[in-house]
Amino acid sequence: MVTMPIRAILVASLLSLAACATSGPGGGPREREAAQLERYRAFAGAPVKDFHFWNLDRWEVLGEADLVVWTNPRDAYLLHVQRPCTGLDFANTIALTSTQQRVHARFDAVLFDNQRCRIAEIRPVDGQAVKAARRAESDAQP
Repeated sequence: MVTMPIRAILVASLLSLAACATSGPGGGPREREAAQLERYRAFAGAPVKDFHFWNLDRWEVLGEADLVVWTNPRDAYLLHVQRPCTGLDFANTIALTSTQQRVHARFDAVLFDNQRCRIAEIRPVDGQAVKAARRAESDAQP
């Protein structure tokens, strides 16, 4: 088991490497999305079949087929949708389908711009660890 400080250092290292691979200060949108996706993957657990869904607190697109949804300030889920899913990376609003307040992989979908992209995989994310890594990263910057 990786302890929290070591995990934060690993994520910061991954993000530093991703930043080095980008072109120009901060890189482009694709590079930023890729770095964010890696950040969330570092704190994501094993795939689960579903999660309780009452409210969509916030969300962040992480590329053409990935996004993270926060159901409250602590709980986040990394979603990977089946392709083709054209335009997810440009969506301004999204919705999730659910059955009896549960979102299921391979059954439910992300809805946006008259599209329905089926969710292929759900991975719970340690939201508090993500926030701690962000704080550590911002504290480390001059």
